[in-house]
Amino acid sequence: MIKKVLIATDGSDHAKKAVAFGSDIASKYGADVVLVHVLLRGEVSEDLMHMAEVEQLMGEGGKPLSEAFASVPVGRFPADITFTPENPNVPYRVLEAVGEQVLDQAERIAKEHGATKVSRRIEDGKPVDRILDAVNSEGADLLVTGTRGLSNVKSMMVGSVSHKLSHMSPVTCISVR
Repeated sequence: MIKKVLIATDGSDHAKKAVAFGSDIASKYGADVVLVHVLLRGEVSEDLMHMAEVEQLMGEGGKPLSEAFASVPVGRFPADITFTPENPNVPYRVLEAVGEQVLDQAERIAKEHGATKVSRRIEDGKPVDRILDAVNSEGADLLVTGTRGLSNVKSMMVGSVSHKLSHMSPVTCISVR
């Protein structure tokens, strides 16, 4: 029996489909939904920049997130910047603000698909590790992810998050296209 469905989301189109699919399953079984977003580090995708512009998302100090993204060289966070809450000189709050918006959108989708009990988590670290930790700590019976996220070409070469999760998950894992 499925009592808790953990759905990993990065805001990509495949992740949105995963949220809808996982929420449909949760609705059918009366299961809880846990939405997990791991802070996006390294690359700012065009999808996120578009979302920041269209939704006029606001970041720290009332600046639009689209401006914060536009200031990142070549659409990437510089490798020498460490995003930590302890370092006030870096836009860590931008990552958190994006995560909150991704989870807001995912929660709307989940509820539209019949999920009644929805909780949210923002994690920080390596996506596979953090998602698997969440599966274990939440006691999830099912993990749902999108087949492709916002990752770059490198992940296609060394293995995507969803691919690694499908091999390492201690529970049934569904990857949604």
